[in-house]
Amino acid sequence: MTATERNAWLDADDDALLRACDLIMQKGTGNGGQKINKTSSAVRLKHRPTGIAVSANEERSQSRNRHIALRKLRYEIAMSVHAEADAKFTLLPSPSPSNHARLIPWIAGLFDRLDATNYDLAETAARCGASVPQLERAMRKYPAVWRRYCELRPAKEAGPELKS
Repeated sequence: MTATERNAWLDADDDALLRACDLIMQKGTGNGGQKINKTSSAVRLKHRPTGIAVSANEERSQSRNRHIALRKLRYEIAMSVHAEADAKFTLLPSPSPSNHARLIPWIAGLFDRLDATNYDLAETAARCGASVPQLERAMRKYPAVWRRYCELRPAKEAGPELKS
């Protein structure tokens, strides 16, 4: 998948993204009592073009869980579908966690850079015009981003682990 195709999915409205997914409603599990165990409020989405699957069971409302699953899907696409690194990508300033319109493309650009350098923080930081501590701080600001980096980096390069 090219960067243009990936970014089109990241920028697509919820309806367009949902049309490209297989949608499965299922009964929820866990806390929530009788309501969550009797109704099909949990949502599982599988994005057909990428094969990425996510699920949401956080809320008692099916529509709210569908919205959460779509947001999770965008994050997964941004972190999993890599393209050629964009020369215009800038690490700093990193977007606010609440600004999803800027955050998700920023995450995609960051993982494109990391993938291009085989997840070498020093080389990635240099290509982004930042220091290693700045890059690490920017990544740790978003626990899911840091966790995915820790999963993908080569074992021989393993540095500090994610602190729980």
